[in-house]
Amino acid sequence: MSRIIIDNPHKLFFETLGNRTRWNIIHLLLGKSHRATDIAVRLGCEQSLVSHHLKRLEACGFVRVNTNGTERIYSLNTETIRPLSKLVDKHVTKFCKELCKS
Repeated sequence: MSRIIIDNPHKLFFETLGNRTRWNIIHLLLGKSHRATDIAVRLGCEQSLVSHHLKRLEACGFVRVNTNGTERIYSLNTETIRPLSKLVDKHVTKFCKELCKS
């Protein structure tokens, strides 16, 4: 796993969460583990873009990767990211939903 070096880890954390594609990947992984190819298909994105985002999510500890032969299977960090996702969704529903009406 590559390491990201930054002088402000909190900024890195929130920038990682603030990206729409990465947030969609997190929500997809809430249900079950997936290969990068499956994530790309489900999100309608190029696999190279998904792989780029997965690399960032993995480097920040948001996702974990297990290898099965040549396959890399991504899963959510259930210790911290699953509870965080629930908290963010609760907050957004309570305080931000009206701001995002289309």
